[in-house]
Amino acid sequence: MLISKKDLLRETGISYGQLYRWKREGLIPEEWFIKQPSFTGQETFFPKTKILNRIRAINELKDKYSLEELARVLSPEVSVKSFTPEDLSVIDEIPQAMIPNFVKCFKKENFSFIETLIIVALSQWVNEKKLFGIAALERLCAGARSIASDIKQTDRSLTLLESSGGEYFTALYPDSSDVRFDSNLKVIDTIRLSELSSMIKIKYRGSFGFRLDDENADDKTEKAVVTGEVIGEI
Repeated sequence: MLISKKDLLRETGISYGQLYRWKREGLIPEEWFIKQPSFTGQETFFPKTKILNRIRAINELKDKYSLEELARVLSPEVSVKSFTPEDLSVIDEIPQAMIPNFVKCFKKENFSFIETLIIVALSQWVNEKKLFGIAALERLCAGARSIASDIKQTDRSLTLLESSGGEYFTALYPDSSDVRFDSNLKVIDTIRLSELSSMIKIKYRGSFGFRLDDENADDKTEKAVVTGEVIGEI
């Protein structure tokens, strides 16, 4: 779904000058400025969900970081750092008691940034009582493990689904996709990996030495892995 520039400025309260300054600073990708013909000539539109989430993030963080730092924080490329079980124990959002379960399910003791984000998301669902049972958690981890290594950017949404039979599933798909699920599946919650990434980079910048430019800049090409399919199940 698209939103016009006029409606965007009205809905967010930002000025024309702010919008284009953020574009020049790299905070808003140029490809999000979509020109389309209209009865007045030509009008600029934006992917609605992406631009609204991005402007909200900028407004929340612009008083804490320079625009250059924010451009790095909001970049969709992933951090190159790997995370050990000891690193996971530093992240408050991950219950200590669950870390051995993640090690067992992922069958490794060094986790990529994307895997760590998925672990944080699953932990959040457990903490919020949206996901019940270690067995269910482990089976969802197994599904996530099969695709996490192929994801190169954080512009994905992770969704928790529950079937009419009480079983849990996860789906991982591009944020811009208009995804429809089987009517037998109930959407429990959706977490944007990009927002989770920004939170982790900022909150744990000191703990993990994130420089906010510690990105995998060599791999700019996104590998399309999943486009709305169900990717993990119990």
